[in-house]
Amino acid sequence: MTDLSKDELFRILSNSRRRYIIYYLHEEGDEMSLKELAARIAAIENGTAVEDVTDEERQRVYISLYQTHLPKLEEANIVSYDDEERMVELTPRTAQEGFFWMQGEDSSRSWATYYAALGAVGWLFIAARELAVPVFASLPWFAIAAFISTAILALGVAQYLSETQTDESTDSFQSLIE
Repeated sequence: MTDLSKDELFRILSNSRRRYIIYYLHEEGDEMSLKELAARIAAIENGTAVEDVTDEERQRVYISLYQTHLPKLEEANIVSYDDEERMVELTPRTAQEGFFWMQGEDSSRSWATYYAALGAVGWLFIAARELAVPVFASLPWFAIAAFISTAILALGVAQYLSETQTDESTDSFQSLIE
C-alpha cells in the first residue's frame, strides 16, 4: 500500500463501490465470487437484504464492478481478480499489511514511557527517603507506597480508557464505507 500516493489512494477510495469491495473482502477474509460481491453491494445500495436483490439490480452492480472498479483496484495492487473463475480477493500484501492508514501508530510506546517515568519517580522517592533528603525524610514509607500505587492505578485506568475509546471510535472498515 505504501506504493500509492495519498492522492491516488483518495482517488481510489472516492467511489463507494470500491470501498465496499475492500470492506467485504476484508470481512470475508477470503476470496469471494464477483456475483456474491455484486449482490452484497446491490443490497446495500438498494436498502434491502441480499436475498431480496433482483437480478437487474445485481447485474447493474456486477457490470460496474467488472468493467470499472475491479480493474482500478487491481491496477493499484489492492485486489486480485481471476477472470476465468470470476473470483476476487485482497492481494496478499493488502491482506497482510492492512489497507487502512487511519489506524494510527502503535500507542504502546507512549504508555511504556509513562510507566518507565513513573518507575523512575518511585525510585527517586525511595532514594530521597533513604538518603534523608529533608522533605522526604519525614514521609512515612506508607505515604510513598500509597502515592506510587495510586499513580500506577491512575495510569492503568488512563491507558484502559484511552484504548477503549480508540477501539470504539476508529472501526476503520466500518467508517470507510459509511
